[in-house]
Amino acid sequence: MRKLLVMLMVTCLMMVCSVGFAADDHKVLAKQLQVAEKVLDAVDGEPVPAFAKVSAGFNANLKAKYDEKAFENLKKQVRVQLGNLKEAKFFAFQRLDQVDRVIYVASFSKEKVVNIVFAFDKQSKLADFAFS
Repeated sequence: MRKLLVMLMVTCLMMVCSVGFAADDHKVLAKQLQVAEKVLDAVDGEPVPAFAKVSAGFNANLKAKYDEKAFENLKKQVRVQLGNLKEAKFFAFQRLDQVDRVIYVASFSKEKVVNIVFAFDKQSKLADFAFS
């Protein structure tokens, strides 16, 4: 009976600890999803958010890489190669040492399944993104 009681206590403690370790992840994920949704809204088209709102979530390196003109060219390339965005669904959230990844699975008019990976730095700023 003691062994059963001890095992039950250990199991409960492990559950409490696992919840405690993941406590702040939902806050980080919520911030990162907002940034990802703005990029998806910009690619989707109707209505197109202002570039200043979209780029507010970019880190310094990505802001240097994509100015307003370069971002417009990217959107045109996506529309030419993939077509119009039909739907995008959140798929996964990965926390790594230096980068957090938010992954969407999307469907376009020319491509049925497209993975959209958003890479965030530890300050929840968008560091890079890719369509594959």
